[in-house]
Amino acid sequence: MNNEIQSVKSIIRNNWKYILFLILASQIFIFLTGSIDYTNPEFSNSDFNKYIKMAEASPGINQDVIRPFVYRIIIPWIAGILPFSIFTNFEILNHIALIFLSLSIFIFFYDHNTSPKLAFVLTLAFQLNRYFFLLNTWNQFQVCDAVSLGIVFLSFSLIKRKNWFPMLIIFPVSVLIKEYVLIILPAGLFYLVISKSKKQDFIYYFIISLISISVFVLIRKVIFSEGGESLFVQYTTQVIYYSKPVLLLKRFVVPFTPFGLIPIFYYKELLKFFKEESHFFIYTLTVIGLSFFGEPERLMAPLSVVYLLFVGKIISQIIRDFVSKRSEINFYSLFLLIVFAASFYHIWGIVKLPSKEISMIFTVIVNTLMIILLLGSNKIEKIIFQNKN
Repeated sequence: MNNEIQSVKSIIRNNWKYILFLILASQIFIFLTGSIDYTNPEFSNSDFNKYIKMAEASPGINQDVIRPFVYRIIIPWIAGILPFSIFTNFEILNHIALIFLSLSIFIFFYDHNTSPKLAFVLTLAFQLNRYFFLLNTWNQFQVCDAVSLGIVFLSFSLIKRKNWFPMLIIFPVSVLIKEYVLIILPAGLFYLVISKSKKQDFIYYFIISLISISVFVLIRKVIFSEGGESLFVQYTTQVIYYSKPVLLLKRFVVPFTPFGLIPIFYYKELLKFFKEESHFFIYTLTVIGLSFFGEPERLMAPLSVVYLLFVGKIISQIIRDFVSKRSEINFYSLFLLIVFAASFYHIWGIVKLPSKEISMIFTVIVNTLMIILLLGSNKIEKIIFQNKN
């Protein structure tokens, strides 16, 4: 375990083999999922078309793009000024963004007392998630999603280190990449309270928050767009629609496949986890509340690292109590095999399934298999994992 907070440079230097593998994996998954056919009429109303229009107008601003996309100016602006085609520019940026996202996740897990091996396994599990990572490997125009996610996850590490200067530079700029980087602010403040931080830390955090929120407000005053729904209309519409029981599964279970059932079977451990890491409870409530502004699969992505951190706690407990040292590699292999199967999907999966219905069946199967693996580890250890003498 990592009892002391190391510098980011030290984490990368001491774990370069894991990190190199994760970087290679992120690029391989881009190749395996393929690229979205952005000329297909089926995607004519998709979000990425707004970013393409904004890039085409760069270095100017296309104010015909609807809210809130018109305010996310930095990534399309960069994609528009690079010397290649718009498609190639977004592709280059996406390769870089997914490497950054992978690194920020590994650092997050490492900072929160997971072993290097487990941090690697959890990061690889994130990379194999259909909605949080593979969707971005397939749709290179959603670069802002990957970058802003990485910034949110890295911000946890910066706050934990009280490293305010990088946050002062990065965070206000990040609001112009995608506004949901602001979701960390309540949890960050709560962390400073429970960790009994110094007065100057609160001052720095207040200044960073004030500047970032000011940028959020100011850009909406400077850039005028009549298109798109207001935040209030977006929220109320989504709350009504996604409050249906069946669609709640789409919000709270499906995006986290194959780990979607774990909070149900390990609810006592989940309550203990939130009691010990109460700032993550605040963060979870914030993400869930704001996820009603759009598609649940994508907007639950900021919650993924906290979710996986909890999964990591369960795995650590299982390995400590039920899995012998010589069988640990077998446990991880079976675990990652289920995670890999969860990446199969009919649109952008690493392995393309023939239909939506088959994808649903796979979702049920892999969620069930993961629960069987975790709950039955003590029996599986005896049946499968033990090497014969």
